[in-house]
Amino acid sequence: MKYIKGYKTFESVITPSVINNDIEIKTFEDLVEFGRLNDFDVVDYEEFYDSLPEGDKKTAPPKVGTPFFALFHPIRKKPMFVLCIKNMVGMPHLKTIVSDIIGHERIHGEQNIRRGGLEFSLPDPSIRKDYFSNKEEIMAFAWSIANELSREGKSLEESMIMLDKQKGMSTWIRLWSEIKRHCDDKIIKRYRKYIYLYLEEMI
Repeated sequence: MKYIKGYKTFESVITPSVINNDIEIKTFEDLVEFGRLNDFDVVDYEEFYDSLPEGDKKTAPPKVGTPFFALFHPIRKKPMFVLCIKNMVGMPHLKTIVSDIIGHERIHGEQNIRRGGLEFSLPDPSIRKDYFSNKEEIMAFAWSIANELSREGKSLEESMIMLDKQKGMSTWIRLWSEIKRHCDDKIIKRYRKYIYLYLEEMI
């Protein structure tokens, strides 16, 4: 099977720990507590910006037009979820969205451990080719894609076929389209490798 052959020889991937979802989120304070119980920070934009090293402030995502985002914090050494618009706490499926995003950042946390905790600069998301080609982002984004794709209820081979067809408006489809638009074939092949390995664990 062309979607499977050859992947068995590749290295293992980092799988993030499971989020504890036993809390109802109705307020920003609930979201903060959700983060505390799962060892990640929940902050507003101002706290996020003030917490950054000076060198990372120039590449920080803007507050306007960005309702929320997350990062593995270079100083606090843990994931941080940044909510720019606090009234978005009431949006549908917020807990699932946050859990998915934090899963991505927990992969970066394990990568940080593997590099010995050495300091690093946050990649600049505005430079799309460099951002999506960053070796640590490749694994984390591959997990994000596989995580959503695994919910489609398909087999492993069917999921890899869906990856090529890219029909629909799902979040993972938009992300995968963006990656393919900015990355060369070598990077795309690496993404496919990791997506396959994650799906193999999930399905």
